[in-house]
Amino acid sequence: MVLPRAIAAFAGVVGLLGAGLALTPSAARADGSTLYVNNLSTSNCSDSAVGAGSQAQPYCSLQTAVDAAQPGDTVMVVRGTFGPLDVKTSGTASAPITITTGTSKVLTQIVTPESGSGPALTLDHVHDVAVHGFFIGTNVRAPVVAVEGSSEVTLDGDRVGGAYSGALVSIDGQSSALTLSRDDIETQPGEDGVDIASGASGTVITGSEFSYGKNPPVNAAGAPGTVVVGNTFTDDGGCNTAIALTGTSSGSTIENNAFFLGTSGGCARYGTSTPVVVSSGSTSGTTYDYNVFESESGGALYGWGGQTYATAADLQAATGQGKHELYVAVAADRTGLNLTPLIDSADADAPNELGTDFNGKPRVDDPLVADTGTGVGYYDRGATEYQNPYQVAPAVTVSKGPAPLSETITADETNPWKTRITNYTFNFGDGSDPVVSTTPGVTHTYAAIGSYPVTVTATTAAGASVAGSKKAYVNVAAEAPLAPALSLSQAYPYSSLTVQADATKTTDDWSVADYSVHYGDGTPAADLGTSGVGGHTYPHPGTYTATLTVKDDGGNTATTTQRVTVGSAFVPFGPTRVLDTRNGTGAAKAKVGPGSVLRLKVVGVKGVPATGVTAVTLNLTGLHASASTVITAYPDGTARPTASHLNLVPGQVTPNLVTVPVPADGYIDLYNHSGSVDLVGDVEGYYSTTAAVTLGGTGFVQVSGPTRVLDTRNGTGTDTVKGKVGPGGLVTVTLPVGNYANASAVLLNVTETNATTSSWVGLEPSSGNVPTSSVLNFTAGQTSANLVVAPVSNGQVQFYNGYGSVDLIADLEGYVVSDVSNSPSALGSPYFPVSPTRVLDTRNGTGAARGTLGAKSKLSVKVAGVGGVPDGVKAVLMNLTGVKPTTSTWLSAYADGSALPGSSTLNLAAGATRANLALVPVGSDGSIDIYDNSGSVNVVADVEGYYIG
Repeated sequence: MVLPRAIAAFAGVVGLLGAGLALTPSAARADGSTLYVNNLSTSNCSDSAVGAGSQAQPYCSLQTAVDAAQPGDTVMVVRGTFGPLDVKTSGTASAPITITTGTSKVLTQIVTPESGSGPALTLDHVHDVAVHGFFIGTNVRAPVVAVEGSSEVTLDGDRVGGAYSGALVSIDGQSSALTLSRDDIETQPGEDGVDIASGASGTVITGSEFSYGKNPPVNAAGAPGTVVVGNTFTDDGGCNTAIALTGTSSGSTIENNAFFLGTSGGCARYGTSTPVVVSSGSTSGTTYDYNVFESESGGALYGWGGQTYATAADLQAATGQGKHELYVAVAADRTGLNLTPLIDSADADAPNELGTDFNGKPRVDDPLVADTGTGVGYYDRGATEYQNPYQVAPAVTVSKGPAPLSETITADETNPWKTRITNYTFNFGDGSDPVVSTTPGVTHTYAAIGSYPVTVTATTAAGASVAGSKKAYVNVAAEAPLAPALSLSQAYPYSSLTVQADATKTTDDWSVADYSVHYGDGTPAADLGTSGVGGHTYPHPGTYTATLTVKDDGGNTATTTQRVTVGSAFVPFGPTRVLDTRNGTGAAKAKVGPGSVLRLKVVGVKGVPATGVTAVTLNLTGLHASASTVITAYPDGTARPTASHLNLVPGQVTPNLVTVPVPADGYIDLYNHSGSVDLVGDVEGYYSTTAAVTLGGTGFVQVSGPTRVLDTRNGTGTDTVKGKVGPGGLVTVTLPVGNYANASAVLLNVTETNATTSSWVGLEPSSGNVPTSSVLNFTAGQTSANLVVAPVSNGQVQFYNGYGSVDLIADLEGYVVSDVSNSPSALGSPYFPVSPTRVLDTRNGTGAARGTLGAKSKLSVKVAGVGGVPDGVKAVLMNLTGVKPTTSTWLSAYADGSALPGSSTLNLAAGATRANLALVPVGSDGSIDIYDNSGSVNVVADVEGYYIG
């Protein structure tokens, strides 16, 4: 059974009830008129010993103690959890029986467990009995408290909650003069709070707090003389009735109550009802006044004599009641209750109004609020009396310093009432004697290393002692120099140009007075205060030197510097087709002619944002070429570079991934050298300086080096396909565990081989649909590769094959990571695009000796410090082209100084010229290696961008 919130917290304690405690009354009385009860295992309790009920040997059973009580006795329950209690013993008017925990803290429970039955507390035809300080609850369908034929009974300071109870407190028609004072009563939807049956009289509910939903927390049905005064009602649902006097409940009083009504949304769930309803048969002799409502529902507040009245003015005009009613309209986005209308505005002379509030606090006069109440004039409405807000806390000059440390400690006060304080007591926490001072400041010297809690207590002119609301700590440290430390890291979820500065690892024997950081971009130094943490957004990508300045409370100053590089983050996107000259997508419906340039808009189209994009990653495919040609992609408005991106021959469909810087106008240029050709372009991602770096989306590229994650020839990377992927077939690649778990996309060099017919491969079709774009196109018998940006879902990537059967191989070159909470590795590297720059051409000696690269040979190519690529780069994005090999071969590009990887970057047929984009790690010497497996071949390499960090 699922328990509602009022009982669930006590369910574990209920389980401590024994299978059966002895209920035999003690043969003797102990300690005069006080009978002690404690059923904890350490209590030495007994229900049958001669001395049972004494402090030394308390009763185990609460029922036994109550049965043994006589008029004037106090049953003192020290601690424990007890089963249902049936009170059948009465006191007298001058000598009542009191059952109490002796504390205002509810630590002791009287509970009906799920295995039991009936109410937790039954007052069974008794009189002159008081029950104080318990949690009273039930886990069965029964009232929590049942008052049966009883009178002059008081429940004070108790908390009452139930599970599936019809009513928490049920008072039958033969009972009278029951008082509920300072009780905490919380009902669930469908439960009443206090049900007063027809015939009961003189029930008093005062100074209590009610939390309720749907059903009325106070429901008097034909119960004359009911008094509901000085309570607080909090409506958890909205539009619910709080007090209902029905039948003939005449001669009653409803005064000084505070109603905090729920949202209007609750009306739709429970229906609309007025907070207070007084029936026609209950109006005679009944007084209604001095209540306050705070509400956002806007519904009618009063039901009197069968009529509904929206406002207090309407009620007063029609009935003469409610002359001092207050209403406060609150906004739906309220952050707290407005206490001002409640303060010093109640009728102190209302019947059964208490001299102390729900918490036992005295009535006080708020000097900042006019006294508008009757009687003494300063009682507050509701169950809680607003107390003097005076607060005091210790403040220290410095929180840390070397020994001997002389500290000035002051009393930091909040004193809106201008309460006069006569003295302050300071406790220094180091074992020395407290010091009493008439001024709010003292000086103390700490001699030994350690951490010391400091407290202060203020004494008012009235003699009241106000303890400090918190402690301050003085840390006396060993001598050590000021050593500033600064780290700069990506700040989530902001753009790639935003960093978080963290100077909290600074060490010093003094507390730090101030941190400030000059971020090195010409902006003024940022004051980080004493937190040592702050954020900053750089205006442009680049490498900056930030300077941290630290000042401590010992008068010392020190600085340190830290370099940081900020650049573009990668946004996985698509694939989305932005160009197809065959049908006029993105350009005219016509082939690109010889020597022609096609201007292609790549930002602000098809979901690519219009601002912040620094480069676009495009799968560019050439088809229907009328002659052998090359295609070059470069930023619009710049000089055409010597680089090439697509090498085409007639009759062949050739794709290649390109990453092109995007100028301010948002266009890139595509140049065709010879003949005419159709071009198709699919955006697979873009680099941005404004996109927010978020989990599972925008992130930084982590260069991982080639790692084989799929080979259908031997089943590597997948359990679903071992062998070729058939027509319309899917292959799911499960990425290795580890860092890739945080990847939103991966960069895969995808190779096809052994194709039985011309076909294409696409990415991740959804709901069984065929992909709308391809990432790799090939013909039968051809072995070709293409770099692919593949989105990751649940650690997997999925490929689709269009026609025939083909083997697919995939080598992981990098991944996009935006969350490193599960990974100790680096976050990734910001990207810096460059206009395509040729760094290698063995045909003319650019970047290496002139001449072909032979079989089983490698050449080293310097890329750092060349063509705008700075020193210290981690990797380059390079378009690698093989030119007319003497035999079919493959090339591999990798970091200089590392071992030859077991994967290829580019696959070439004899006499063919083909390119492939590659993410290549750079060796510590700033070079990369290129390896040729067979025959001899000319090699060309064009850098499109680089990664730092």
